[in-house]
This record gives sequence, structure tokens and C-alpha cells, in this order.
Amino acid sequence: MKGSHPVITILGSNSGNNLGDAAILSSMLESLSREIPGAEFLVPTTKPSFIETHYAHRYNVKAINIMPWTGSIRFLGIPTFWALMRSDCALICDGIIFGKKLLNPAFNFLIVLAFVVPFARLVGCMPVCYSCGIGPFHSWLSRVLARWTIQLCDLIMMRENDSKRLCETLGVTKPVYLTGDAAFVNPVSDDARAREILAKEGIDPQIPILGINVTSYLDGWLASNERVSDRTNFITTVAEGVREATRAMQGPCQVVAFSTHPMDLEAVEHLASLTNGKVIHNRDYLSHDIQAVMRHCQLFVGMRFHSLILASAVGAPIVALVYAPKVKGFMRLLQCEDLSMELNKIDVASLAQTIADAWSRRAEIKSRQQAVIDGIKAGARKANRMIIERYYPHLLKSQEVEAPSMTATRMAS
Repeated sequence: MKGSHPVITILGSNSGNNLGDAAILSSMLESLSREIPGAEFLVPTTKPSFIETHYAHRYNVKAINIMPWTGSIRFLGIPTFWALMRSDCALICDGIIFGKKLLNPAFNFLIVLAFVVPFARLVGCMPVCYSCGIGPFHSWLSRVLARWTIQLCDLIMMRENDSKRLCETLGVTKPVYLTGDAAFVNPVSDDARAREILAKEGIDPQIPILGINVTSYLDGWLASNERVSDRTNFITTVAEGVREATRAMQGPCQVVAFSTHPMDLEAVEHLASLTNGKVIHNRDYLSHDIQAVMRHCQLFVGMRFHSLILASAVGAPIVALVYAPKVKGFMRLLQCEDLSMELNKIDVASLAQTIADAWSRRAEIKSRQQAVIDGIKAGARKANRMIIERYYPHLLKSQEVEAPSMTATRMAS
């Protein structure tokens, strides 16, 4: 420990735009604050107001402005370097180590981390892959930089088996530990808050909810032979499949479309309009609140990776529309590949049949998925213990790490 108290830098996509990234940050602040008394967190971000408005009043956290006018290119700049010089460790989280658009630092984090990670080591700040998901890497340069960056980390933890195996394929020779995505243990608002949101959005809590999520990325992360043939009408196809599925269900059902990123809102609203559904958007609510609403879903059909994680974390049985390799990996981890649909194989009839069948078996699916998710949550908590054991052993507690809880707490939205 460098100073009088623990200081930790969190390196992720922490602007608040992406619901999954926000849930990871929230979970880390909650759990690590509880397990490491007195810890200070430094969070490089392009939107300091998000951190300051929603978390500064609850945790000892400081937003580090990395907008271009601070001289920064993402994490590459004096503000982040200052944070690293003060910190004991730097936790690289979420899925920011990938090869897509490698040479565009406005989109790709790896090209920047390849310089930031060695600097951190140089100033005595231990870089950590904290429950990361990695890939895909389609070029030799991205694979070289990924191996370089990960190999330089002092502690390497991956959130699922596919990422762990990919580390080994890249040639990483250090131990790679399997943990679990931090978003799985994000604190969730109480049911009173959920019912308040349902009432505000005109959703009847007495009618079973089919939750659904789509992303405007569509198949942008897939190989060319996996992509949909008609991108223009994809949302319409999904909507028709949902409508046909609801007609085949026994009893009433209402559609609630969840948008987890501002870039997806147009697609989500279009889907909702075609299915007579309502929209829940992370522009209006924090992850804690949205998960409280997801807990009311009888079934959740999702595209975005973290929409599936956040829904399954609160007990909603899930069906995946595979827009990216990480979604396929997650469903493989859940041993539910039969409940994942490749985008290039989706048509109205197949989607309707899959949803209607899953709806009729939702209790059995939930039981099957939750058995695995309980283990993933334990792995997510294990990541915190590993940080304490490695960097703050004097703070170890005798009791087991407990899951974060907000059963009687409402988060500001």
C-alpha cells in the first residue's frame, strides 16, 4: 500500500452510457468499499458528472476527467497517469480488451491499454484483469497487443471459460483464474421501487411480462458468414416473431422492451411500437432500478450481453439472440445453448416457436439457469477476496464475503 489508505483505480467504460458497464462499476464500488475499509477509488471517465451525481455521495470515489481537452486519448494522458501514480492497483474490468477497430482509440481500449499497463507497473501500481471478458481478435496485431497487455498484469481473472481459454490460445503463461462477471452481484433496488417504476411507465404488475432487448449493433460483432441477410427488416422480423409467440401463449402477456444504451433506443422504441409494448431505458433509470423491474419478467429475450446477465442475476429465465461471440459463450457457460439463436437463422416462425416454448417451460429453465448462476455469483465475490489477499492482506476478515444487498434501499435515478 503506497499511502495511509488503500487507493484503487478502476479502468473501464465508465461514462454511464452502457447499463452493463455502469452495473459493473456500481458492484465494484459497493463490494470493494465494504471489504476494504477506507478505500479510495479513482475512476477515469469521459463523463465525470455521472460518477459525481450517482456515487460520490455513497462511496469514497473521485471521477478523473479524461475528455480530450485534458490532454487524454481515453486512458492515455496525464489525468490517468496521475491516478495510477497514487494507486496500489488498477483494475481493468468488463470486456474492454478486444480487437475490433484496433487503431481507433475512440472505440478500442486495447490500443491504449497496451501503453497504460506498462506505465502502471513502472510507477508501482499493479495492473489487474478484474473478471474480464476478452476478444474477439481478428488480426495478428490485436492478438500480439492483447497477449502483451494481459501478460503484464499482476493478477489475471476472467469472467467465463471462453475468455480463459482465449488467454491460453494467445500465449498468456501466467495463471488465469476463473471468477464471474461483477455485474452479477450488483446491488438491486427493492420491490417498492420496481412497482413505482412500473406504475410510472404504465405497466401492470399483475400481467405477466415478456422482457426483450435489442441492440442497433445487430450483427456488427459477428463474422461475415454469421450475419443476417436483411439488416433493414431485422427488428420487424423480431417484432413479428414476438407477436406470434404471444398469440400462442396461454393467458395474458405484456411486452416490455429494455434499452441498455442510448444508441439502442431507436431500435428498442421501434420494437415496442410494433409489439404494443412499453420501454424501460437506462437514460431514465440506474442499473439497480432496471434490475428491480427485470425481476418481474417471466421470461427475458435479450441481445446485449449485459442485458442477459442483469436479467438472469435477478432470476429471470433468459433466451439469447446471439449478436456477439461473448453472448454465445455466456449461454454455453449456462449450459443453455439450446436457448440461444444465431441471428442469421432467425425468422418469424423459428423465433416465435422458441419464445413460446421457453415461455411454457420458464419455471424449468429458471431452475436450470439459476443453478449455474449461483456459482457465477460466488466466483464474482471471489474476485474481491483475491484483490484483498494479494494487495491488502492486513485487512482480511474472518467471515466469508457476503453478497451486496439493497433490499431496503433505493438508489437515486
